Amino acid sequence: AHDQKLLERDLYLHHWGDRLPTAGRVLDLGGGCGRFAAWLLDQGLDVEVVDPDLRSLWRTLQHASGRPGRLDLHWTTGERLPDLQPVGAVVAAEVLCYVEDPASTLRRLHRLLEPGGRLFCSVEARWGWAASLDVHPGSLDALVGDGIVHVPGEVWVRTFEGQDLRDLLEATGFEVELLLPTHYVLSGPFEAAAGELDLEQALAWEERLRAHPRCRDWNRAWTAVARKSG
Repeated sequence: AHDQKLLERDLYLHHWGDRLPTAGRVLDLGGGCGRFAAWLLDQGLDVEVVDPDLRSLWRTLQHASGRPGRLDLHWTTGERLPDLQPVGAVVAAEVLCYVEDPASTLRRLHRLLEPGGRLFCSVEARWGWAASLDVHPGSLDALVGDGIVHVPGEVWVRTFEGQDLRDLLEATGFEVELLLPTHYVLSGPFEAAAGELDLEQALAWEERLRAHPRCRDWNRAWTAVARKSG
């Protein structure tokens, strides 16, 4: 699972490309055990990590040991952001889909960003999530209903279509620079059929499946880069 998560991280980083910051401070929201924080620190960036799981924050600290850049850890959530100085970028990978009120969280992030700062985010996609290997039994109603997967005691996740994410970002003061369907073969519905892949192979399959008229809507995730406007 560790190697798979790093491969998925590299897929996101590839899509975010040269829009990623090269200096300054970054907020890693829902940073987990540090898969993005470690990479950001290696670039010499200072990183603020927010996560509600204390054990994950300890693991982030372990992964940060010996890396350049400054790390600050915050045991809290996006709904209760600490009093931070403005940051040049926010990474929110697979976070906003687990927040009850994503618009409120995005408005907080917008205020926290420096002028012209960017948000790098991803969310669960509606159709690909339903066909993935780890879909929860009893969640079929979300596919044909409102897109919110709620299995009591197991999972709560809001799935998105592309226009949903674009509308949400624009309504909270962001200018969308990139909105891309992704994760067809990494944790997506074609994962088992694809088998083990490296990044180059995963990217090649993403391109083919994204262009295919029957497969293009079955992405597991949407990823976006949005610039603070106003």
